[in-house]
Amino acid sequence: MTREPAGVHAATLRLLAQRGRVVQSRTRVVAAAARARRGGPRAYTLWPDARRPMLSADMGYPPAAEWLRGTMVPTLRRLPDAATWMSLRAGAALVSDEEGLAERVGAGLTGARTRPRLALFSPSGQAVSKAVCFLFREGDSLPSVVVKAMAEPRFAWRLRAESELLARVRDRVAHDAWVAATLPPRPGFAGDNAGEFVLAEPFDPLGAATGSGGPGPAREWLRLFQAASCVQVRSWSDADERTALAAARAGWRLAERDAEAAVAVRLRALFAPLRGAELPRCAVHGDFWRGNVAAVAGSVRVYDWEWAALDGTPLVDLWTYELAELRILARDGERGLESHLVAALGRVRDELRLRRLDERFALATLAPVLGTLSFRIRSRLGMPDEMERHSVPLIAAAERLLLSDEPF
Repeated sequence: MTREPAGVHAATLRLLAQRGRVVQSRTRVVAAAARARRGGPRAYTLWPDARRPMLSADMGYPPAAEWLRGTMVPTLRRLPDAATWMSLRAGAALVSDEEGLAERVGAGLTGARTRPRLALFSPSGQAVSKAVCFLFREGDSLPSVVVKAMAEPRFAWRLRAESELLARVRDRVAHDAWVAATLPPRPGFAGDNAGEFVLAEPFDPLGAATGSGGPGPAREWLRLFQAASCVQVRSWSDADERTALAAARAGWRLAERDAEAAVAVRLRALFAPLRGAELPRCAVHGDFWRGNVAAVAGSVRVYDWEWAALDGTPLVDLWTYELAELRILARDGERGLESHLVAALGRVRDELRLRRLDERFALATLAPVLGTLSFRIRSRLGMPDEMERHSVPLIAAAERLLLSDEPF
């Protein structure tokens, strides 16, 4: 692919075109989009730019741009037509000379005889993110196939691991038809292409409703999923305690909190009366929060299984659902994190009580789950992520709660 200037383009662009040229001046971007709409070479607008593309759509096919904007940026639906909007705000455009990886992998699954049209979404545009391409049959306003790859091929192992683990989760819950149907569609293709792991699967209409449904359907799904994936009930053991303590201490150390030792002492005191208490051992989603759940008219789908595990406890997903929201509050500058944390603790306790499990596990497992969640990108990839610094105020609030003399 031609680079102007050299070295500024994200590897993500290979999904759209194997060969082509990138234009970066506003005049050239608008001109390329106009030519594409008149039947010229395929052109994909890139927002915010070619270095970190998060939104891209084929400018010769306005329905792709309209769907992308309406699904991913719904607050801007009242603006002029999406193709014009995207060409005016894009920081660059890719003019394609040859089909890209997404089209090569997914075109055969669309069932169409003509070349599909594409739109691309990457949540952060960063190298460690997934990039998702939506393939449209000519004349359709909705995609028919979704192709997933990592933004940079060197991280393809993450997508492979997620795919293999999700397949094992599917097998685990296959006996429960309702729970099995709440998992993402089985891929039509999952394998290597051009030396990297790529997924292609049928488009899931529920995906557009991600973030919907509220806590009620989410918690109900979690109860049913954990029951369907439960393999045994085991007593809380010394090994469980050591693992939990190590997770909490690692998180406090990375957050550079001076009270790491005091928190560990407090956790040992909390775990002491729980030794021998029974806990179900089940599959864990690992990133369970409203942003990965779609719930519409009784239908539920749960996405993004990268952090899943086959053998865990119900506490992990109960806490990630609460802590994800609190990390967003911390990111947005919320000062009353302790009161929000106490309310979250109450909800986790209520859920344990509903399941007839020892509610003391709620406070005891807060620090281990929070410590793991806050720094897991660094632990897996050796690099920090943007949410780390927003987790530190929440860790401080949890520390004050744990070391307080007040009963909670």
